[in-house]
Amino acid sequence: QWYLRLEWLVSPNYVSDWWLNYVYLRGREAIAINSNWAGVMYAKFCATNNRCAHASMAIHEFLVCRQQLYRDNFAPQMIAEVVPLCMDQYERMFATTRIPGVDQDELQTCDLSESRHIVVMHKGHFYRVQVYSANTNRILRPAELYPVLQSIVNEEAFADEHELLMPALTCIDRASWAKVREEEFLSNPVNRSSLECIERAAFLMVFEDDEAPSKLVDEVRNLLVGNGHNRWADKSFTIVVQKDGRVGVHVEHSWADASTVGHLVEKVSIADEDRRFYNEDGSLIITDKDEKKLQKLQPAEKLKFQLSKACCKEIEKANGIYVDARADLDMHILRFGEYGKGMAKKAKCSPDAWIQMALQLAYFRNQGRFDQTYESSTTRLFNLGRTETIRSASVESAAFVKSMQDPNSSVKVRLDLLRKACEAHQLYTYDCMTGKGVDRHLFALYVVSAGKGINSPFLKKALSRKWKLSTSQVPTRQLSMKEHVGDQSQLETSNGAFGPVADDGYGVLYAIWQEDLFYFTVTAKKSCPKTDAEKFGQCIKQALLDMATLVDLTPSKNDKGPKKIQQKN
Repeated sequence: QWYLRLEWLVSPNYVSDWWLNYVYLRGREAIAINSNWAGVMYAKFCATNNRCAHASMAIHEFLVCRQQLYRDNFAPQMIAEVVPLCMDQYERMFATTRIPGVDQDELQTCDLSESRHIVVMHKGHFYRVQVYSANTNRILRPAELYPVLQSIVNEEAFADEHELLMPALTCIDRASWAKVREEEFLSNPVNRSSLECIERAAFLMVFEDDEAPSKLVDEVRNLLVGNGHNRWADKSFTIVVQKDGRVGVHVEHSWADASTVGHLVEKVSIADEDRRFYNEDGSLIITDKDEKKLQKLQPAEKLKFQLSKACCKEIEKANGIYVDARADLDMHILRFGEYGKGMAKKAKCSPDAWIQMALQLAYFRNQGRFDQTYESSTTRLFNLGRTETIRSASVESAAFVKSMQDPNSSVKVRLDLLRKACEAHQLYTYDCMTGKGVDRHLFALYVVSAGKGINSPFLKKALSRKWKLSTSQVPTRQLSMKEHVGDQSQLETSNGAFGPVADDGYGVLYAIWQEDLFYFTVTAKKSCPKTDAEKFGQCIKQALLDMATLVDLTPSKNDKGPKKIQQKN
């Protein structure tokens, strides 16, 4: 404890550096499924089916955000438009790559002067695309980017077999990738130059080769894992563009938390809502000024690689490993439209706490036991803050779940216990946000004990247990509603997905959309006989329906509360 106090005195945040290094960068397992996550812009809406038009817009709007950050005129994120949050994570949004190491990775962020391009992947080829005008820092407009992207999409030939599979190297364990990178890429001048181009890029973009998924769950799964060889997992974020024009992101997790990327994705999506760049048919608006500038554009530059026989064998091996890991991912999306946060409010409960209690009830029914549960809470009220753990499984939540399973328990008792559980959860959430959580402090104590050679069986046990139920909510709206235009009811989003933390556990990313809709994206491992994403999704649905029966559903004349829930046999 004394060492931590000393660290607190001499550092801006006594946890954040250790959290980044020990939890993320020293992790040696593959990151593509185990750490990275996927973000979906919309569940149904798509501003245009012209994929190059949509891609051009996305590139431009992300770069506008980058320019605002670079010039320090990006509006700080606020809670209730009053309390500012730490914006440090935004500094690593662009031109950042997680560089693999044998023992520990490192984050590399390039300056704008070194990163005036993006890299586009299509059919296994990598293309360098300049996104700023040649002599200034002016961001190219969508109409200027469009013909360059169209020339890439028009390429019919696939890359060489091994170059096509090469991105799979970033999706295996970090030490193996670090060794191949050192021996086969950095030692070859051609490969080194191309690799540096990728790692210094502002971000990556992937044009999908396969037909667009027709189901949302398949789209989200594809954003997370790709086709087995088209996700460069090291990059801070990758824009994924499907053949039908839908856009999402694949995000490396170490440099920032999901709300940071979600914030910028929301800002970019406003250009879809107001259609500022599109004609009625979805094509891009091209002005006379654009026409003049099109003649001076730099064409895309195809990157070259020289892959040795040894490198080809490593690529084949990596692809096999990642294809198996990809196939093992089980995913299910529950769109719960029977009611929304209005029900929780009517029950005098926090909507987030209400959902967490539903997850506790569903998990107990699915697994027959309680397990420690992770819910992330932001600590960005503090300088360099990241997250704290909200422990959703509590004495109060267990009492509520047991009452729901007890046929002799009355509705009144169950509702009272639900409210107590929600109150306890809401109080602990507040404690976590304001620096009173326990998990990051325990983690810091463990780091000190390990570094000083002090044996602590308690800390070892506390920090080694896997989170069998890992949950997270990314707010669907972080901007003021004044910035959004038009009918928002058609713009619902499931937000995205992340993989399960434990091989025998579940990952659940949930979204609260407006007043009457919940989304749950559940992941698990198919290889585990004890878990099933779809079955757990059905348990969540039934838990929500059962909880609704505890609330008085007979509205008075002046009550516009939720409608009565019709349960299906």
